[in-house]
Amino acid sequence: MNTITLSSENNVLTTNQLYDLVVNRTKSESCSVEYITDHNESKQVKGIKQVQKQVKINNLFLNHKYEQKVQRLTNDTTFEAHELKGKTRISSTIIQSDKSLEYLLDGKILNSESVKLINLFHNDKIITESEAVSLDLWANSYYKPKTQTTSGRGSVSVDDDFKMITLSLSKIIRIKIGGVQYTIQN
Repeated sequence: MNTITLSSENNVLTTNQLYDLVVNRTKSESCSVEYITDHNESKQVKGIKQVQKQVKINNLFLNHKYEQKVQRLTNDTTFEAHELKGKTRISSTIIQSDKSLEYLLDGKILNSESVKLINLFHNDKIITESEAVSLDLWANSYYKPKTQTTSGRGSVSVDDDFKMITLSLSKIIRIKIGGVQYTIQN
């Protein structure tokens, strides 16, 4: 792993330094991640999502292999994961988007873990969900009932289910890993 040199501000990393920090981690571990990204149920205007969200995940698990996790939770050793589509695995923690070439942090979130929506934004201003409704910023998908299939193409029980996330390193604003909190400067 490359040596991480922190900036003059305490524990501030660039996106490249964050990549160096996580790319060669091979042991199962959890980290806390805070990020800002486009809300997937937001309307688009000229290709730009109108609502962004700031989210905090208290325990994002790294180095949990999807196929092995499904096999263990279902006792089905024949389960095989589908190949990644549009992404290339760089390491056990980093995936690269084939289209944008962005580096993504590969993590798993257990159902028992906290994923907290901190803020919603529109035009860089904090708004509430009801304000987004009154401003007509939500796409039709926001109003439709959600049906979810559990992991393993529905083979994992609801109680044991987990979510997968590939989070762009450029969207991360804070990460606590190895007991150290870092702020990411993008």
